[in-house]
Amino acid sequence: MIRTLGLILMLTMVPMAEPALAQSKAKAPQLDASLKQFIAEMTPLTGRALEPLEGKAVVVTFFASWCPPCRPEFGHLNEVRQAFPESEVAILAINLFEDFFQKGKQRRMMRFLSATRPDFPVLRAADDATIETRFGGVDRIPTVYIFHRDGTPAYSFVHQDGAEKTHATAAEVTAALRKIIE
Repeated sequence: MIRTLGLILMLTMVPMAEPALAQSKAKAPQLDASLKQFIAEMTPLTGRALEPLEGKAVVVTFFASWCPPCRPEFGHLNEVRQAFPESEVAILAINLFEDFFQKGKQRRMMRFLSATRPDFPVLRAADDATIETRFGGVDRIPTVYIFHRDGTPAYSFVHQDGAEKTHATAAEVTAALRKIIE
């Protein structure tokens, strides 16, 4: 009996292997007329109007106000906004998973937008499940998709659990856009 108790005690002291972190399987969809219409029907969260997306390279980021890596990413996207004319490149942010933390979400969103000062439209759809489905199973934030002028996916960044890289940078987004428009 003492031997059994000793074995049980030893086993409880041995660290267990960490479970494998589930990684995203999100895949950028085709940015077709139906998806553009879905985006156009979203609620704006800032005074910045959504311009038509036709004939432009399009950058879409998915974010939440409580997401630490989303803050610097907005700064990078502001840099990208300054580097390309709006007639060639559309940048927009779609709020996702905001309800993860219910308490104080409106104040938190206002603080986030005030701190990041996005120079691009920030939008919210009626429900996260529809966004996830329509955008190729997006299930992590931040996620960035860049689309060619014809709507085909050109670049994706999806923040993965445990990754050191937390967001797309201005240099990466700019390089992807230059390949599309030049």
